[in-house]
Amino acid sequence: MKATIINIGDEILIGQVVNTNAAWMAEKLNQNGIAVDLVLTIADTKEAIVDALELAIARTDLVLITGGLGLTKDDITKRTLTDYFGMELKFHAPSFNNLQQLFAQFGRTPDDRYKVQAEMPDGAKVLINKVGAASGMWFERDGKVIVSMPGIPREVKYLMKYEVLPNLKMQFQFPSIMHYTVNVTGKGETDLAEMLTEFEQKLPSNIKLAYLPNSMIGVVRLRLSAYGEDVMVLETQLDHYIRKLPPVLGSLIYGEHKDTLERVIGQMLLKRKYTLGTAESCTGGNIAHKITSVAGCSAYYESSVIAYSNAVKRDLLGVKQETLDEHGAVSEQTVIEMARGTQKLLNVNCAIAVSGVAGPTGGSPEKPVGTIWVAVTENERIYTQKLQLGKDRLQNIERTTTIALNLLRRFLLDDLSNEAE
Repeated sequence: MKATIINIGDEILIGQVVNTNAAWMAEKLNQNGIAVDLVLTIADTKEAIVDALELAIARTDLVLITGGLGLTKDDITKRTLTDYFGMELKFHAPSFNNLQQLFAQFGRTPDDRYKVQAEMPDGAKVLINKVGAASGMWFERDGKVIVSMPGIPREVKYLMKYEVLPNLKMQFQFPSIMHYTVNVTGKGETDLAEMLTEFEQKLPSNIKLAYLPNSMIGVVRLRLSAYGEDVMVLETQLDHYIRKLPPVLGSLIYGEHKDTLERVIGQMLLKRKYTLGTAESCTGGNIAHKITSVAGCSAYYESSVIAYSNAVKRDLLGVKQETLDEHGAVSEQTVIEMARGTQKLLNVNCAIAVSGVAGPTGGSPEKPVGTIWVAVTENERIYTQKLQLGKDRLQNIERTTTIALNLLRRFLLDDLSNEAE
């Protein structure tokens, strides 16, 4: 079965609201063996709704519509669909009873104005929305299913989970789909594709490999998707190919599914009973932000020093003035002293220190924008790396954060051997 998702709303088209419904719905449909063929975002007009609906019905078997089911004048979806399917609106008592129950939770009673909300197309299957005022509507034509839901994400999720998907499963049979995601950093999409050429060539026709790069932070997700009828066969088959990825990619893999570098590093530090501190110049606290986004990080993370000025580098972290004078703030020597100073100041086993030119200005011929030095430590050991990134300030901050975290991960794994002294 192929599906179209139609999201209605001028607020989405003008960028006032982010369309989270489409991504969530597509994920859930895919998990249930339904392939999304088309996603449309359209205006709150009758012409746009009808045009999108006809395109969707011609191309796919299932059409899921969100938005435009409120009481204001711009909410015209219900009337448009009622006319399109040649039906009439009639008062639907169960929908009004649901509305009364919702109001009762707040000590209120819906007046006659809200009876319009309970008018539903006579001939459509009504999907009671227990977390919102607007019921969903299920239409069928020539074997095609068209479902209309309100646009509020919480209500979309309720109706999809408790009404739409259960009804689809009762009416249709879907193939099984299984996914496995590997998270990789240190190589770009092109390099990874070259490394995995032979691996991809040996994949059976029912297993696909997708590359999902996030160039802003420098991470690529590799997703293996297996399609078939027998879940147990798919599990065995997918597991066979999952095991073949680590020998090819090695330490480029830092996790699976929703793992993040900061979470993986936290687990490594906890296992070793290590503590961590950070000293950041050009990243301005972004590394600390990532680390502290993980619940329970207080068990291993001590603090961060935002050493943006040379004075802070010198007076708080103990970077020698002669180091700054001779080599500058953006240098290997400086980040080494920043890292060592962080260990001493915070009494931690491990430290991350960064200093560089994030941009878009401030560079020089010797140290152009995007020149950044990183140091990571584990007790007495220390490792440094010079980065040459681009001119986009935000991307430089995000990429440096990813690289610094990954360097610490690899250093703890003994995957980096060149030590700076």
